[in-house]
Amino acid sequence: MDNIFLQKLNDSVIQFKDYLCSERNLAANTVEAYSSDVLQFVSFVKEVSEDLYSNRDDTSFSSVITIDIIDDFIIYLSNRTFENTSILRKISSISLYLKFLKLEKLIEDNPSRFLIRPRTGTRLPLYLTVEEVERFIDSFDIQKPCGIRDRALFELMYSCGLRVSEICDLNIEDVFFDEKLVKVTGKGDKQRFVPMGVRAIQCINDYLNNGRSMLVKSIKQNALFLNFRGDRITRKGIWKNLKANMQLLGIKKEVTVHTLRHSFATHLVQNGADIRYIQSFLGHKSINTTEIYAHLDMRHIKEVYDKVNES
Repeated sequence: MDNIFLQKLNDSVIQFKDYLCSERNLAANTVEAYSSDVLQFVSFVKEVSEDLYSNRDDTSFSSVITIDIIDDFIIYLSNRTFENTSILRKISSISLYLKFLKLEKLIEDNPSRFLIRPRTGTRLPLYLTVEEVERFIDSFDIQKPCGIRDRALFELMYSCGLRVSEICDLNIEDVFFDEKLVKVTGKGDKQRFVPMGVRAIQCINDYLNNGRSMLVKSIKQNALFLNFRGDRITRKGIWKNLKANMQLLGIKKEVTVHTLRHSFATHLVQNGADIRYIQSFLGHKSINTTEIYAHLDMRHIKEVYDKVNES
């Protein structure tokens, strides 16, 4: 194989299988089940992340295998009507594989620890309703700088369909108010311009004038969203604030940092947006990745249809 990263990825699966046999002493059937799940995950990673490693030999495991891609894989499985018990087993297999990668120092952190695992017997919640999103964004205390920041951050994340890593990486100069655009740096350092809505512009303006100005500690700091120490906000900080406010609102769905992006795409599909338009918004290289939202919406329609016919 001519790509060094792909070779390393394939080798890691072989080494993982050997690890299960020699060090974990698992039964042959268990080893095969784990290996099969990991092979399916790795095949998915190869397909949707080609732009990250094609024609590059310096790609790292950490830059490709992220919480976002694991989240997308779970949606992929759910849209293909896998039962939650099967999805749970596959998540366990992936978690063990990532523990192995960390053990081998191929990744610094195990992203699967941020995953919410679906309960058996319940349907995996994949997105919020429009009303839930609005309640969540309006729930922050805008009398405080961090509340003003979080309202702007989550409004921008939802209304532009941004990944949490893209939100963290935004700088002040990436926001173009006159053009109503935000410049986003996505996977593989590829940049795209995404239109901002009126509400997002208003929230960011308010944050810059009344929130960020209270948080910033250095004139050299160009990050758009700052934490209380004046540093660039982190994924962990965003996750903590998201979880805390969802609990305060009593929203029972198992929400992750990727849920607002899923919700944005699903709401666009439900309102008749063209799938290629959504593809450009999300920064997907392959239309196949974006089509998971079309499948998700069809499942929603089928659920409504079934309820109507039961009554």
